[in-house]
Amino acid sequence: MASQSCPGCRTTKIRPAPHRFQRDRLLALFRVVPFRCQLCGLRFRALTWNPIPPTQRNYDRVPVLYPVWFHTAVPSTAGHASQGLIDDLSIRGCRIRSNRPLPLGTRLQLEFLPSNRTFPITIDGAVVRSRSKDRIGLRFVALLREEERRIRHIVNLKLPDRK
Repeated sequence: MASQSCPGCRTTKIRPAPHRFQRDRLLALFRVVPFRCQLCGLRFRALTWNPIPPTQRNYDRVPVLYPVWFHTAVPSTAGHASQGLIDDLSIRGCRIRSNRPLPLGTRLQLEFLPSNRTFPITIDGAVVRSRSKDRIGLRFVALLREEERRIRHIVNLKLPDRK
């Protein structure tokens, strides 16, 4: 994977992607494996000489510590805003530390502050995908292009290049 880069945006910030099709498993026998760009999200296949173990995650998470405010997205059930702390971030989701109990599938709107010198990033739609004692795993399902660009910039700065 030393010389691999994304054919879409040319970054080397890529990772092996999960096998989604039977064809992926067959091609893996010939060392052609799926990859996912961590910045533009493009999924592509490439030849690699090093064996790569199967993975379930499409995107690497980068550690961050950002304050976040969130509430349910359905107006009729929208309660008071809760707050927490984002402790990891990817271009498609994040994990929040919070004690607020939220069932899986709950749709949220959230706003987080990556720096005291910038405006907050607003996510119009995020869905609760996992829940543990004090952590909530979210997948972003609706956000403006400019907000997505800002998240990509954060991930680009914090994610190391693949060697």
